[in-house]
Amino acid sequence: MSVLLKKPIDVRRPQRLMCGAQCGLMIVVLAVLVRSASYACVGINCMEVWSTADGGGALTVQWDFANRPVQTFQSFCAPDNSQCLYSAIDPGFMAPTVDDNPGDAFFRLDDGTTVRVEIVNADAAVSLHVNGEKLYQPGDSALLGTMPTIHNHPSWQIVVPGMQFGNFQISYKLTTDSPAYAASEVFTTTVTNIPPPATATMPIEPTATPTPCAADCNGDGMVTVDEVLACVNMALGTSDSCPPCDSSGDGTVTVDEILGAISDALNGCPMAPAVTFDQLQTKIFTPSCAIGTCHDAGSKAENLNLTAGAAYDQLVNHNAQETNLLRVKPEDPDNSFLMIKLEGPPPNLGSKMPLTGTPLTAEQIQMVHDWILQGAKR
Repeated sequence: MSVLLKKPIDVRRPQRLMCGAQCGLMIVVLAVLVRSASYACVGINCMEVWSTADGGGALTVQWDFANRPVQTFQSFCAPDNSQCLYSAIDPGFMAPTVDDNPGDAFFRLDDGTTVRVEIVNADAAVSLHVNGEKLYQPGDSALLGTMPTIHNHPSWQIVVPGMQFGNFQISYKLTTDSPAYAASEVFTTTVTNIPPPATATMPIEPTATPTPCAADCNGDGMVTVDEVLACVNMALGTSDSCPPCDSSGDGTVTVDEILGAISDALNGCPMAPAVTFDQLQTKIFTPSCAIGTCHDAGSKAENLNLTAGAAYDQLVNHNAQETNLLRVKPEDPDNSFLMIKLEGPPPNLGSKMPLTGTPLTAEQIQMVHDWILQGAKR
């Protein structure tokens, strides 16, 4: 392996990286925002995660490590070109849910299997960012996902002195807490910032956003071009108008945070954190609904009992009296009678709930909405 890097900078310290010209960076950002291509890794762009035996064995990765380096692109350089950051979002880690070739040595992971990636060794200039966590030294690890939905796009990054090119290596293994599988062997990936042939172009790809809806300056649940550009201006030190751009809260808008904002603008903001039924029972139903003369076990107004242990079965996929609606229709809050009653029903559907006591807050109503949207799980 030939490495041209003489004195790598210390990438273990946060680096504030800026492009040479503000206008150039804005053009790049806008170019990314108008692209309509999918960012899912497909086929050869995925490091496929399998096991070595059916229902057991060790975790393994299907990928041509010897002949397929991770190709980065030039992302951001300091104004004097003293240092540059190169990054790539693919190849991603994906665990297929169907084994298309049962005769080979790769087997589908059982549902519920949780997989992590752990660094074994890494050149000083290279790092791997997974779900907002920077992995660069032995022992650093991050969650890739849980079957059957493992599909993770890490950001492979190199920070080097300006315009120096080379190949860099990072070694890692996959681990799991599942007793059915052992950890994988150690895999070594070459990450290169040597420019690809002139006929190939490497598009800038957004990284996974570390926190929900980065750069949503006005809190409307969406990220616009103007809001992304506000993040760019904060990174350049010319504005501080959008605090959500600094999703880590460290006072500096980084490359990852800009790319996270781009990702949210392209793909929409992530869903709210999962709401559990136990949270709804504790915070809403028990104190505000399951009370005397309302929906406790004795009164059961409208034949509805919202006490602990009874509420779930009384709500989910249960017909509401004198309507054609379900009290809770999983994944469809707009057509769930519970949400209609909490938000304020039309006159023919009675009164807004709760009828007595302190009204629910907007945050409490949003919790119910999110729980239904997320599948109304027990």
